[in-house]
Amino acid sequence: MSAILKLKGVSKAYGTQQVLKPISFEVGEGERICILGPSGCGKSTLLQLVAGLARIDEGEIEMNGVVVERGNHYVPPENRPINMVFQDYALWPHMSIRQNIEYGMKRRKVPKGDMENRLRRLQSLLKLDGLLERLPAQLSGGQQQRVGIARALATEPRLLLMDEPLSNLDVKLRTDMRSELAGLLGDLSIATLYVTHDRMEAFTIADRILVLREGGIDQIGSPSELFERPATPWVAQLMGYHNRLKVRFGDAADSVVLAAGRPVEGVRMTPGAYAGAGVMMLHPESIFVCEGSVSDGGNRLEAKAIRAIYEGTRWRLIVETADGQPLHLFHDERVEPDARLTLRLPAQSVMLYADPARSADG
Repeated sequence: MSAILKLKGVSKAYGTQQVLKPISFEVGEGERICILGPSGCGKSTLLQLVAGLARIDEGEIEMNGVVVERGNHYVPPENRPINMVFQDYALWPHMSIRQNIEYGMKRRKVPKGDMENRLRRLQSLLKLDGLLERLPAQLSGGQQQRVGIARALATEPRLLLMDEPLSNLDVKLRTDMRSELAGLLGDLSIATLYVTHDRMEAFTIADRILVLREGGIDQIGSPSELFERPATPWVAQLMGYHNRLKVRFGDAADSVVLAAGRPVEGVRMTPGAYAGAGVMMLHPESIFVCEGSVSDGGNRLEAKAIRAIYEGTRWRLIVETADGQPLHLFHDERVEPDARLTLRLPAQSVMLYADPARSADG
């Protein structure tokens, strides 16, 4: 797969604030990469650098095999093979939907016949039939979002940049639109760089997810790679591993650790030096209450129920391990406070990391 976009050691600072550390990655032809991370981690800044709306401090940006920025060499946004869908759609309020979609094509002097063909295709593809003569204010949020995408696609960019385009929609519409958008981008096979802070949105849309934290890349990989093998405790937490236990490592050769005084065996060790204190990350979905009599040892923990919260189809249990560490898990039945439980931790679902003070978790 040839690369549509290459970033090599790109960094950005505003005064003394280092917004982006030197980062490097590629976007392949037709590939969808979601940039995932919390507010303030540098997601939108990265998109602005790629678009040319802000200048890089160091490094190089290449598109379609052509360097668009390096040192004093700079290609402005209008001459880059990109288009952008903004968070607020940025539609011209005084123009009809037709005029909004045609605007970029007219600026680029697309022949009238080609313009009409593209307009018809986008109207059908994005379900805009009967809406072309309306003004943006006469459309729903979902319809405006589709118009913003249609306008971005009309100039047939090689790379589409999307800055949290669903964030202004209500929860149901957002859920519906992310599935629709994933199908659309897949059908069009346009390379896409998509900014979001929503994990499920990234899982639905991305071929690969780039996890950005404090201006640096913590991990980049497929959704399954990030979920099944998070590289750091911070990525694990982002993937939903909200339970964090302090552990003591035993003999690293046989991967034995002690969690709340009990041995945990047969687990996959993430790269790092394992001695003394460490961290175990557990997903609430991967902790089970043992029913009936169970044998001692083997990936089991004793716990005391603290609270049970009804969530419709199941109960969320908040429990406390023997050494006072809290855990959240799900169960089919309500459990009374102070009830004693034995929990089972499947080895393949346990994530172990070195001392956070020496890991990427900081």
